[in-house]
Amino acid sequence: MMRGDLPRAGEAYEAARRLAETLDDTKGLIGALNDIGRVALRRGETAQAVSSHERAVLLAQQLREPGLLLDSLTALATAEHQVGRLHEAGGRYAEALELAQQRADRSAEATLRNNLGLVRQAEGEVAQAAELFRQAMVLNQAMGRLESEASNHVNLGMLAEARQDYEAAEREYERALELDKAAEQRMEIAADLLRLGRITDRRGLPDRALAYAERAYRSYLAQGALAEARSSLSQAMASARKMDRAGELARLETELARLTAAHPAR
Repeated sequence: MMRGDLPRAGEAYEAARRLAETLDDTKGLIGALNDIGRVALRRGETAQAVSSHERAVLLAQQLREPGLLLDSLTALATAEHQVGRLHEAGGRYAEALELAQQRADRSAEATLRNNLGLVRQAEGEVAQAAELFRQAMVLNQAMGRLESEASNHVNLGMLAEARQDYEAAEREYERALELDKAAEQRMEIAADLLRLGRITDRRGLPDRALAYAERAYRSYLAQGALAEARSSLSQAMASARKMDRAGELARLETELARLTAAHPAR
């Protein structure tokens, strides 16, 4: 869903909610509330997102419908995680994970283990986070979910980067790039390239950092992701400065000026 479609989507889901209420359709109401919450979260309306998902969880519990409860708990945990309510989010994810295991829903289990790992990482429980990411990765590998496995590698790379194990981080990011290419995840490919640029710079390899950052720039630019393209170009320029490559720096500065003139930053 594109950002410009969010208002229309919100209106459609509100209409679906009203219809479900008039029909006394509890299952339909739960689905509409979760849709409303997801749109609200993407629009930055976090209080509405949390309240919508909380109501959906309550209704799913009353209905004793495990599938709807699993979806609602996951959505609520995501909203709570985004607003920084880590303890609550961790509890919801753990409850949803137990449901997913009971239902033998490996796809949901992999997602929940990854998301619970992100909560543990934010709480400083690095060893638990790494174990959860690896568990999610094993599940995703077994199911052939390339883009999800790539995300697991990125998260493991972030942990390695935080402990300054830059070689391990680079290996994780390289594997993520391979998987995202296989899955044709274009925005993720560009993000992987930019991460590799950052990590090779930290390893003291500015020539490789420059090459990665330029590749990220070209990828983002081709996709119309202009803010990300500017960020990549700035990273490339920083690498060129470190190597005192005046010619390359001038070329990149000209490219940035051309990009800014064609697409002024808002």
